[in-house]
Amino acid sequence: MTVKFKIRIFSILSIVLFCISMTPKILQNDTFYMIKLGEDILKNGIDLLDHYSWVVNLNYTYPHWLYDIIVFLVFKHFNFFGIYVSNIFLFIILVISIYIINLNVNKDELLATIFSIFFIPCLVPFITARAQVITGILFVWEIYFIEKLISSGKKHYIIILSLISLLVANLHATIWPFYFILFLPYIVEHIFYKILLLKNIKHNKSFKLIIEEIKNFKKLLFSIVIGFFIGFLTPSKICFTYIFKVMLGSSQIYIEEHAPLILTDNILFLICLIVFFLILAFSDLKIKLRELFMIGGLILMSLCSLRHTFFFFTIGLIFLSRMCNRYLTLTKDNTLNILTNMFVDNKFIYTIAFILIILISFIKFYNNYSQEYILKSDYPIDAVNYIKDNLDTDSIRLYNDYNVGSYLLFRDIPVFIDSRCDLYLKEFNGLNYSIFDDAMNIAYNYEEKFIFYDITHALVNNDSILNKLFEKDNKFNVIYNDNFFTLYEVLENEV
Repeated sequence: MTVKFKIRIFSILSIVLFCISMTPKILQNDTFYMIKLGEDILKNGIDLLDHYSWVVNLNYTYPHWLYDIIVFLVFKHFNFFGIYVSNIFLFIILVISIYIINLNVNKDELLATIFSIFFIPCLVPFITARAQVITGILFVWEIYFIEKLISSGKKHYIIILSLISLLVANLHATIWPFYFILFLPYIVEHIFYKILLLKNIKHNKSFKLIIEEIKNFKKLLFSIVIGFFIGFLTPSKICFTYIFKVMLGSSQIYIEEHAPLILTDNILFLICLIVFFLILAFSDLKIKLRELFMIGGLILMSLCSLRHTFFFFTIGLIFLSRMCNRYLTLTKDNTLNILTNMFVDNKFIYTIAFILIILISFIKFYNNYSQEYILKSDYPIDAVNYIKDNLDTDSIRLYNDYNVGSYLLFRDIPVFIDSRCDLYLKEFNGLNYSIFDDAMNIAYNYEEKFIFYDITHALVNNDSILNKLFEKDNKFNVIYNDNFFTLYEVLENEV
């Protein structure tokens, strides 16, 4: 058995075990509305209208219509267990894709293994039934095919890249512009190279920054143009405008994943940041301009928004691994070869490592699988049962919290708001006010807003500020409560 084969078997088995054991079983709130929207699309098509909020007739753009259908079909045939298994399957595909591409782009077995396995925990928060997992896989492969197009110039890579654009536009149109962002480092380096050539400036070999001509640049540009036009083949019609409208909206303030990254809360990201700057500052390693722009750009995006760390830990690490590869290879004793030989040739280390991986995987899997798919502490399961048995859901105007709206929608109860935040922003809904802002600030003026929206009932978490206020307000009568949620009837809703 060759050295390469040993490492690859170890790597793939480790990835599979870790992905199975670390995939969360608890469902995230977006999953509920995606199931319902997928069902609605198959029944009624895409009419670009919302059918689940009782507030007003709102326009909805169905930004991930294809993924919604996929999630619904999985749920229809296999229930929540099917969604859980599909999340495991996609997690494995994502990490193995990172491993294979890292291996092919950087040509090093050990670093491909390290950067694939050790950063699996960083990806766990993003592994749920949401379209970003599939598009994350597509973006990782986009990097691979861009590199292949540059190195070989073969035209079939243009076709593959165009298909990736088409898939992203229909699976998750909201992040379709990121497809083009991944081309930017290559374009910038080529432009800088041409400027230096035009000015007849010779590249200083002692300079740490390498600026190279991008081979097959015209074909690269052609693939961008084709990807642009083919990306508009989607019924959602929002590809380029959506991301900018969301950035203008207030969701950036209130939603945690849209908030800026706090470095102390993400130690592995901080470590990567330190390693990146230490290698740049204190080593003789030369870095290509495209690598600097790619890693630096993804770091900046992550610092601006927590959810963008997903792209850093999938795409950025491919380029950071390349830097580490060159740095370790450049050391006098060729540290990389020493580490590789020590790991593979020492059967004791190899065996201990694999036993530890099996043990950790078993413990993590046991802890995850023992949990429920839906936690009663997070979602009003019993309260919803009461509402459906005792109230006319078509006539009541129920106030609900943002985080539980998708579950109510899933249970066929019209909502005040749910986690489709764009639907409720004035940048999208065509109104001169933001339902989302009203929902986020309703504790400060609930009497006024309840009158404005003519709310008849309110379902709130027992630990919320609103519940404390309602308990002291004689206009609110408790008709149901449990350990986690309370349902109120509004007795008087007049000025």
